[in-house]
Amino acid sequence: MFQFMTATRIIFGEGALNNSFSIFNNYGYSALVVTGRDDQRADSLLAYLSQQNIRYQRLAVHDEPLIAMVEEMAAAGRLFKPDMVIAIGGGSVMDVGKALSALIPNQGSVYDYVEVVGRALPLTAKPLPCIAIPTTAGTGSEVTRNAVMISAQENVKAAIRSPDLIPDVAIIDPTLTYGADKSLSARCGMDAFTHLMEAYVCGEPNPLTDMICEEGLRRLAPAIIHACEDDDPKARADMAFASMLGGMAQSNAKLGAAHGLAAALGAVLDAPHGAITAQLAPYVMAENILAAREAGRISLLNRYRQLACILTGRMNAEPSDGIVWVQRILRRLDLETLPQLGLCDTMFEEVAVSALRSSSIKGNPLPLSESRLIHILQQVCQFSNLEESSDPV
Repeated sequence: MFQFMTATRIIFGEGALNNSFSIFNNYGYSALVVTGRDDQRADSLLAYLSQQNIRYQRLAVHDEPLIAMVEEMAAAGRLFKPDMVIAIGGGSVMDVGKALSALIPNQGSVYDYVEVVGRALPLTAKPLPCIAIPTTAGTGSEVTRNAVMISAQENVKAAIRSPDLIPDVAIIDPTLTYGADKSLSARCGMDAFTHLMEAYVCGEPNPLTDMICEEGLRRLAPAIIHACEDDDPKARADMAFASMLGGMAQSNAKLGAAHGLAAALGAVLDAPHGAITAQLAPYVMAENILAAREAGRISLLNRYRQLACILTGRMNAEPSDGIVWVQRILRRLDLETLPQLGLCDTMFEEVAVSALRSSSIKGNPLPLSESRLIHILQQVCQFSNLEESSDPV
């Protein structure tokens, strides 16, 4: 038995935003518009709202959202009394938009509803209609049921999680990702990869998410370099589609230790989420493969073998070949290593303990102890500056 949830309506394709403006008229006469910092990609949307006499208030998200910031925005939103929330931007923007759609009609604090550091109470009032429009291809947040924030006082990432948080409409227009610089595109693309990879090998997959992950990985593997280095339109479209599929997969299956560790590291490193998950991915894969061999989990090893076949395009690939593929992509894209982003050995124990409290790590295909998580972090630092021939397995 399994369930599957996603956005009520998905509109995908080049020009999707400009061809879908009339949708906003269906949701009322006022909109809270959440954007990134100075995001010109929202200009045509704001112009349309003004033309239609839909009053709006714009809130800008500058960095990964803090719970305190979301509290302030929710208070401002309640005073504005919007009929809908429109989030146009990257993953943090969409997370804030979804959180605001839930918090504005519900009373109380963010801590009443957030997991891990809060009370995780269910939402009592239905969230405001939410329209999510990604301008990056990575998080898949436009079709997920969680809104992730950082709790500064506990130094951990936490989320409001509810099926009601899934946006009513997801408008995925690959042209909104055109022109993004290589570094941003690479971080986002590898974030999408980690969603697809972890959902595929997680402890609770299902036949539908398996299909979604396989298709997402097939599109992502040949496209990521062309999207990041060449700004190729077809590659950009494939990455946007893979990102959306990654969001569907993580909402309906589980994730794993890469995201569990990233949740802990994201609160102590001033670094983008995608950069952290990207660098963790091959070492988490290696640790899981090692643990699977020790436990005799042939079915899990076969999952990693199939993953490697999809990534490399070779039907005779072994599980470790998938790790080598990830390492090569990371080097080709020149993403920052975790030591470059500030990871050092004095953090290992604290990060491992914090990661064990995260909701994501519960989906890992095998339980990983604190010592195994510390070993992953040690491997990340040890191998980060070695040549491609180095293999952590």
